[in-house]
Amino acid sequence: MKNTRILFRIVFAVWVFMWLLFLVRGLIKVEIKDYRNLIGKTLEEKRAYVSGKEFYRFVLFCEGLIPKNSTYSVEAKYDQTLDYFRVAYYLYPAMRDIKNPEYIACYKMKFFKEGYYAAASLTEDQYILKR
Repeated sequence: MKNTRILFRIVFAVWVFMWLLFLVRGLIKVEIKDYRNLIGKTLEEKRAYVSGKEFYRFVLFCEGLIPKNSTYSVEAKYDQTLDYFRVAYYLYPAMRDIKNPEYIACYKMKFFKEGYYAAASLTEDQYILKR
């Protein structure tokens, strides 16, 4: 019984040590840099930092042009700057509709779909199509 308690305490201590080691290692390597970069920034600057400045500018462009009660889809070239899944949060209450949207937000790609025309353009490869 005594040996079991000692073994349990040793295993538990090693487990806690390893857990703390990986927690501190993650903070030092990555997260501290991000936290340091976010200190003192406004909410908009924090969102731009997390999403990427170029992509966040595109999201704000879409937010200003896609009406709240409409449907949209996103056609994009996927890369590290695209935080595709956050678009739904920024454009809410507009709803994502993949099959038949009123608006198609195109990011970093040339896209054409019959029945749609260019409604607005931020840059040559960042624009919105409207049905």
